[in-house]
Amino acid sequence: MIELTADQNKIIDAAFKIFEKYGANKTTMALIAKELGYSRTFLYYYFPDKESIYKAALVRRSTQFFDSLKGETKKEISGAKMLENGLKLKVEYAKDFQKFGESTELDFYKILRSDPELRYIFTIQPQLLAQIIKIGIKDGSIAKCNPAKTALNLMHGLNGNMMILTKTLQYSGNYGPEGLEQLFKSQIEYVKFLMKAITNHK
Repeated sequence: MIELTADQNKIIDAAFKIFEKYGANKTTMALIAKELGYSRTFLYYYFPDKESIYKAALVRRSTQFFDSLKGETKKEISGAKMLENGLKLKVEYAKDFQKFGESTELDFYKILRSDPELRYIFTIQPQLLAQIIKIGIKDGSIAKCNPAKTALNLMHGLNGNMMILTKTLQYSGNYGPEGLEQLFKSQIEYVKFLMKAITNHK
């Protein structure tokens, strides 16, 4: 896993604001440097381009997400509640990147998917969710199933639903802050729907 320095984290903080304001394609190293209050030379010392900053931002946010998922397993709640909370955390995780276009600018997405250093991000998510599902099966709050397959199906369901909702917003011309907020509210409702399908009702 990639470790980030204090200076790199400062750069990422500034980049988050610029990515969100201008979108990934219109963001430049000059804009990030201006937001940070340092020269572009300072940025280039740590990152060769904005794509690498974007990757580092994904690494940091992913690490926070994974830590939060692990934290759910330490709570004294049912496995089903852990899973519901975990899926809601995934929605919040996606929300941060949707804000500055990760789901619509597929050039960045392809870079992330093809980078060997970042592949772990796309494998750890289902592994952690599968662990939570096992807890739910053991305590009886989740119906018996294949944890690994169920975790993947849940992820694919959420990702697919978000893509459909995103395209709908784009076609309707409502792809703005209000539309995106509604999109993620719909995702939370979809989480509740998915949970009904795998939860043991007593």
